[in-house]
Amino acid sequence: MDKDTPFARLALALGRMAAALFVIAAAISVYEVAMRYVFGMPSTWAHVTVTTMCAVGFALGGAYAMARGEHVRITVLFDRLPRRGRGVAETLALAIGLFYLGGLAWGLWGAAERSIWRFSADGAWRPETTPGPPNWPLPALFKAVFVFATVLFALVVVERLVRVLRGKAT
Repeated sequence: MDKDTPFARLALALGRMAAALFVIAAAISVYEVAMRYVFGMPSTWAHVTVTTMCAVGFALGGAYAMARGEHVRITVLFDRLPRRGRGVAETLALAIGLFYLGGLAWGLWGAAERSIWRFSADGAWRPETTPGPPNWPLPALFKAVFVFATVLFALVVVERLVRVLRGKAT
């Protein structure tokens, strides 16, 4: 689709890397099951790590799918429209999607900011951490990635919208 644009290329590269997170998450899950049920030694880190890895993968998946031209599209009406009507419909859909992603990024920014920019009374940086051991800053990390992924998705949509408006969309 629009794989030759800068943000689409970035989304595709990050999407391929994010796919590896699912493989690693599956391996960690197998490890956790073996440690818990075979050796009676459950970990304190596997569940939060797997959840965060999968969440990062899902967050980056939207921009990846859009860059590949494989994002969800309801075609029952779209395919029946004349060429010009399809252009108008796609422009409208992309504009609505961009509005949604802008609002989502705006809302996520506040949550990420509160999660990342936390300081203790003595001034030490204390980002939001997991609720128990190992107390890693995974919630703060994910919220930052979610903002980034949403902005990247919006930028891929903008690239697509520009191509549609110029009549160069495929």
